[in-house]
Amino acid sequence: MQAIPFSEARAHFAETLHHIEVGGNPVFISRRGKAAAVLMSIATYQQITGVEQGFSERLAAWRQIHIEELAVEDEFSLLRQTEAGRDFSW
Repeated sequence: MQAIPFSEARAHFAETLHHIEVGGNPVFISRRGKAAAVLMSIATYQQITGVEQGFSERLAAWRQIHIEELAVEDEFSLLRQTEAGRDFSW
């Protein structure tokens, strides 16, 4: 990974950000010779954290992967009562 001093990152922030968006490689930003932060693309961040999607999108993706398993009738389908239940009110 590339490492650049904070002063250079600040002075050339637009170019650094464009480089990261296009190349995708994160950049270490150092302060006084020690790494202080990492600048990375949103795609890289989402891969690392696993927050690329919200719950509903992840559920939809999971359903697409397991669609065949979901289509199979379960063992209890023949045992379930299909008529309406009794009336209930609070």
